[in-house]
Amino acid sequence: MTRRQDLKRGWLVVTELRLDKLEEIRELLSISPDANADEAARIMKWWRETGDVSVPAELKNHGDRLLREFHTLNEVSLEILDELAPSE
Repeated sequence: MTRRQDLKRGWLVVTELRLDKLEEIRELLSISPDANADEAARIMKWWRETGDVSVPAELKNHGDRLLREFHTLNEVSLEILDELAPSE
């Protein structure tokens, strides 16, 4: 298997993990499964910043962790895509 094929396979794995993480965020926030990543991030930010004491700190911390993991997977995905881009 070539390096390019390995990168493509890695990108697919990261993409699947990213989708799984987004689904976890949607479930945590009880929002539509159709909500995209930007919507989920905006809601998560609002949820975190409201200071609403009805949302337990443990739950907010869990949401923060999920969002950090999601962003990390985004970065990895972009790095792989950069490597896959044709050289000029």
